[in-house]
Parts: sequence; structure tokens; C-alpha cells
Amino acid sequence: MFLYESCRKVCKSGRDGGDRMLSNEFQTPFAPMLQGVGYEAYHQYSERMEVTQYHCHDYFELYIHVQGGEYMGVDDKLFLLRPWQMFLIPPFYMHGLSCTDEMRGYERAYMNLSPEVLNVLGCRQINLGDLIRACAARGRYTFQLDPEQGERFVRCVKAIQDTTRTEMSPAERFQHYADMISLLSMICQVIGQEETEQEGIVTNSIIQEVLAYINTHYTDDLNVHELARRFNISDSFLSHEFSRFTNRGVYDYILYRRVMLSRQMMLGEESLNQIAYQCGFNDYSNYLRSFSKLMGMPPSQYRKALRRFKNREI
Repeated sequence: MFLYESCRKVCKSGRDGGDRMLSNEFQTPFAPMLQGVGYEAYHQYSERMEVTQYHCHDYFELYIHVQGGEYMGVDDKLFLLRPWQMFLIPPFYMHGLSCTDEMRGYERAYMNLSPEVLNVLGCRQINLGDLIRACAARGRYTFQLDPEQGERFVRCVKAIQDTTRTEMSPAERFQHYADMISLLSMICQVIGQEETEQEGIVTNSIIQEVLAYINTHYTDDLNVHELARRFNISDSFLSHEFSRFTNRGVYDYILYRRVMLSRQMMLGEESLNQIAYQCGFNDYSNYLRSFSKLMGMPPSQYRKALRRFKNREI
């Protein structure tokens, strides 16, 4: 059984820092971060906020919890949130907030970085993307900052958020890069410190075991009945508890992961038919329907937009 009573609901407010967050149920068509600059930064405070579905991005997310949150899930792990707790989440890692009730006084800051921009910020001295991915591969998603480090993180995010405009001069962009390099330097120092056992991990949930299995087999032919039988639980228990953990149904979660994997593969040379098959779809029409519903446009159109953006000079 769960060690907490999750009340996952779809968010109903936006990135403007309002009281409620926008629903994650409908994905907008292809829209690069901030008109294509490859990074964005937000500091937000919400008097009241509900939580989102498990989701993932095609960029790196650097997130710090200031106050008011309860749990953060990353793939099959669930973390009890503490003030100044930092999460480093690579592209296509599933994550989401959870709570026992509606969150109140929730404050956080986060920065999203495309792999291309993160590579530039390494100044050819360090591959920052590989560093973050290596932490995640060891199950190390979170690090505890002290108050001084946490406040530095928030100040950097606010500075970038407050000076970001649709049209920026080279000097303004350069200042953003300088601020981000300074922040990433601190983060590298935190990562390089001797690692201790991560505290606050909520464990012993059968659903976490199911998630771990799905995350490595979602391109296989999976269904609720077979998963329930594998883990010796009832179909109804699996469906109910899985939805409480991720705010997604089992098959919805599997489809979402398949679609996001196909997005990841679109920069390669394989045809969309090949991608659909490799991602676990038994026919292209099923893939077309699922992708279009989630992304707001067919995969062929999305692929063209993605390639145009990725080929732009950062």
C-alpha cells in the first residue's frame, strides 16, 4: 500500500505565477522555449496549487523547491520535499509532484535548458549534459543545497526571468549565459561533493515496482491484466493506485512514454513507420492517432518543425 494518500489532480494555472496551473491534459503544437533561445527561467509562488500528471520534456530541468511542496516523483522514485532541495532532471525522464492535499504557499524556481545550450555552457571544458545524465543513471536526481546556495539559485533564476524578452541584444544574451555558467559552476561543486545516501525517499510501494518495470518495457505489448498478474495484485487495485501515483491511467502512461520516445528518435534518419514500430505501436495509424492527440499535430509536421529548430545556430 502507499505510504501516503496522493491527491493527484490536473493543474489549472499557467507559467505566469498565478494561483492555478494550466492543464497538462492538452499539449500545444510545437513551440520552442522562448521563441527558440533554448533556455527559460521561472520563479513562482502559488497560494494554492494542485498537481500535474507525470510528464517529461526534451530539455534538462534544474528545479529547486523553496517551500510548500510535499513530494516529487522521478520515474519510479518518490522524494519527500525539503526546503532548498534541488532536482536535476534529464530529458525524457518522467516526473511530477504529489501531495496529500492541495498545496498551499508553494514556492519554487526552475530553469529549463536545451541540450544544445547546456553543451555551449560547458565551454568545451565539461559535458554538463553527460554529468547530469550520469547522476540520473545512478538514481541520483536530487541534492540538498544550503540556504546560501539555494538563495543564489533563486536570484539567478529571477535575474534571467526579469530580463528575458522576445528580442534581446547580444549583450543581454551574453549576460544570461554568464549568469547560467555561474549557477552551473555551483551545481558542479555540489555534485562533486562526497555523496551521502539520499534522504526522504518514500519506498515499499508496489506501484513503484510496477513503474520501474513499465519504464524499461513500455515498448513491449503490455496491458493491465498481465501487469497485475506479474505483480500478484488485482486489475482494479493496479488501475486505481497507479492513477493515484501518476495521475495517468496505465495505458495512457504507456502511450505517453511511447510518443515521447518517438519524439526523441525523430532527429535520427529512421522513417516514421520504423519509429512507430520500434516505440511499440503495432500499426502506423495507431501511432498517428496517439501522437496527434498528445502533440497537437501529426508526427510528420512535428518532425519538420523539430529539425528546423534543432538546426538553428544557438
